Amino acid sequence: MILILTGVLALVWGAVWAALLQFTGWGRFMAARRAWLAVAIGVGVDLLLLLVLMPVTMWLQVCAIIAASALGIIVRSIANEWRDHQELMEAVDGDADPAR
Repeated sequence: MILILTGVLALVWGAVWAALLQFTGWGRFMAARRAWLAVAIGVGVDLLLLLVLMPVTMWLQVCAIIAASALGIIVRSIANEWRDHQELMEAVDGDADPAR
């Protein structure tokens, strides 16, 4: 019974998250420009739902594996966003470091 309820809650969560990403201004921005963050939030909530079904020690192991596999794409995405920001700053005032 708990599996069915958790599955229904996951279905509702997925539909609400998709609707927020589709129909709100910040959601469209996140889906278009920060898709990796939208995915991380979605998977994070899924992990919280799994906590209902799994023993904590097993859940922590699953979280560790997912975190380890996500690290590369997160670092890549932040590095690309930083490079885009630097290029924009150089285009605006010829200086990539606004603190100087």
